[in-house]
Amino acid sequence: MKRTEWSRVLPASIRRSRGLAVSLMALALLTIGHSAALGAPPQRVSKATVTKPTPTVVTPSVRPHRVIAYYFHTTYRCPSCKAIEAYSHDAIQSAFADQLKDGRLVWKVVNIETEGNEHFAKDYRLYTKSLILVNENRGKPAEWKNLEKVWELLRDKEAFFRYVQNETRSYLDPRS
Repeated sequence: MKRTEWSRVLPASIRRSRGLAVSLMALALLTIGHSAALGAPPQRVSKATVTKPTPTVVTPSVRPHRVIAYYFHTTYRCPSCKAIEAYSHDAIQSAFADQLKDGRLVWKVVNIETEGNEHFAKDYRLYTKSLILVNENRGKPAEWKNLEKVWELLRDKEAFFRYVQNETRSYLDPRS
C-alpha cells in the first residue's frame, strides 16, 4: 500500500509505528486464515440461547376455596411502592403462616407490564400499584377487593398490618 492509503486506513498513533501496523495486519490475516482452514463458521448467538424472564403464571386451584393476595406493580417502583409490597408480605406472612403453607392463602407479586399479565389491569381495574385479595372458589375468582387504604396507612405500620390482616382474615372465613 502507498503511504497515502495507510493514512486513510490507520489512525495516526499506529501509522507512526509501521512495525506495529504490520504485526496487527499479519495477526488479523492469520486469524481469518486459520478459521477458514478449519472450516469454522462464524460464531453467532442464536435466539434459542437467549433466556427471557419467566412471567408469573396464574394457575387455577384444585382447592374448593382459597384466597390469593396479589401485589400488582409496574416495572418502575418508587420507595413507597416497595414499602407497600414489603409491609403487605410481612403482615400476611406473620399472621397467616399456616394458611400460606397449606395453600388456603397464596401470596403473589405480579408485574402487570410483563407480557401475559396485562389483563390484570382490566380484570381488577388497577390504576396504581395495588394489593388485591381474590376469593377463589373451585379455581374461579368469586369476588375480589382492592385494599386501597394501604396508601393511607403507609406511615403507620401497625395500622397497616391490622388493616391487611383483618381484610385477609375476612376473606379466609368460609362464605355461606
